[in-house]
Formats: sequence, structure tokens, C-alpha cells
Amino acid sequence: MSITEINKDTFWTLIDEAREHCGQDTGAFIQWLTERLMEMGPEQALNFDYAAFAYRAAAYKHGLWSAASVMLDGCTDDGFTDFRGWLIAQGREVYMAALKDPDSLTDAPDYQDQRFACLPHMGDRAYEELTGREIYEEFDPTRYDALKAELKKDI
Repeated sequence: MSITEINKDTFWTLIDEAREHCGQDTGAFIQWLTERLMEMGPEQALNFDYAAFAYRAAAYKHGLWSAASVMLDGCTDDGFTDFRGWLIAQGREVYMAALKDPDSLTDAPDYQDQRFACLPHMGDRAYEELTGREIYEEFDPTRYDALKAELKKDI
């Protein structure tokens, strides 16, 4: 299936495809995902950016921070941000299970020290490459808040 539009479902499909193509190689994951977003165009890169940041924000939970602290042998603010990027890269099933019960991460794959700082910024990279503008110039807080509210229904 060729993804042409990023929404809450195709976002996760794209993450799964990236993981399937690239495994645990985060450099390849970044390159593959950026290329797919560039093929879809600036509007879809912007949609990915909104979704990635909304899912990362939704994972800002005390129990997950505790799990990250155990898994990372301590966890700073920046470390927790990077951890949530890694959590998204694990796919919808692992992500949703972790939000419900952080202990579900006991069997999670151990790569990149459970950190993936760049993942939420792939839409940003593709958008800037395609338009020559920074994505924050297009940021619409109303649209972002509406997406966060929609995503919370699934969580």
C-alpha cells in the first residue's frame, strides 16, 4: 500500500514500514522516512510533524518517565524527550501498551539506548527541504490542539 496522506493511522503504518525496512539502524530509518515524506509533499510532511509531536506529548506521563529512568539508568528532561521518540519508533502496539502499562516495556528491544531524538523532527526536515521554509512558520496551534484531542480518544 502506498501512503499518500498522513493521518493517525497512516502515521503508524509509515513508522512500521520504516522499522521493517531499516530494523534498528536509526540512520537508515531517518533517511528512509525523510525520503517518503518528501515524496508525499510539504502538506503531508506537516501532517507527520503534527502527529509525531502530538504522540510525543501524549506520552508525557509520570509512569513512563519512571520506566525510562529504570531503562536508561536515570533520565533527564532531554533524555525523556528522546525516549518518547524511541517509543514512537517501536510502533503503535508497543506505544499504546506502554501508555496503558509502562511495565509492558520490559521486553522492548534494546537499541540506541532507548533514545531516538530525531524521530519527531522528520516532518520538519522534509518540509524545510521541500519548501525552503521552517515548519514553525506554518504552525497552526488550533489544528495541533484538535489533533491532540483526536489522538487522546485512542489512548
